[in-house]
Amino acid sequence: MESPLRYDAICFDLFGTLVDDRGVAFDGVATTLASLPRERWAIVTSCGRELAYALVRRAALPPPALLVSSDDVERTKPAGDPYALAVARLGAAPQRALAIEDSRDGLAAARAAGLDALAILRGRGVAFARDAIFVAERFGDVRFYENDDGSISFEIEPLRGR
Repeated sequence: MESPLRYDAICFDLFGTLVDDRGVAFDGVATTLASLPRERWAIVTSCGRELAYALVRRAALPPPALLVSSDDVERTKPAGDPYALAVARLGAAPQRALAIEDSRDGLAAARAAGLDALAILRGRGVAFARDAIFVAERFGDVRFYENDDGSISFEIEPLRGR
């Protein structure tokens, strides 16, 4: 499914979305992040800054130009504060930003901040993603691309057997 929408900012959750419980990047993550303009994306995580950067290094991910951690906000997910801060620092309007999440708290946080949300299901049913606008089974099923105007769009592989 191709998204007709264009986003000025993409915010990626870290743990469970970009890296697994061992700190290993999911398929396609490093390539995707490296292909996007650094000033257009951020990592937004509920873990502390030190752990977040350790996970980014362990997974051999491109370092983000912006990382918002629990150290940066008073209220973490499911409050919208982390996503609101990330979008503001990226210089985008919330309605022109997309969050990629794998948790209910993260999806709720993204929506509370006014962002569209794409849920990574990882084997869970579609009902899990009730706060999401878009769903994908796994990160590797999403292809991001830069448009001529610098905005970012994406395509999602159709869900199978759902």
